[in-house]
Amino acid sequence: MRYARLAVAWTLSHPAVDVAMVGARHPAHLSETVGAADMLLTQEHLSEINRIVADAVPVIGPSPEGM
Repeated sequence: MRYARLAVAWTLSHPAVDVAMVGARHPAHLSETVGAADMLLTQEHLSEINRIVADAVPVIGPSPEGM
């Protein structure tokens, strides 16, 4: 499973999310995420992701991706 596809599928699994906007610098990047719309994450998958990110430290600021 590609990480980008998993990230988009996880975003789309949230009930408040209807659309995930994916940025790409190269057309090949889009092929990595295109399958996310059809990917169904089980409750087991979501529980494991929640366990992994439970201790994550939030990055805040004007440009967190630049940090």
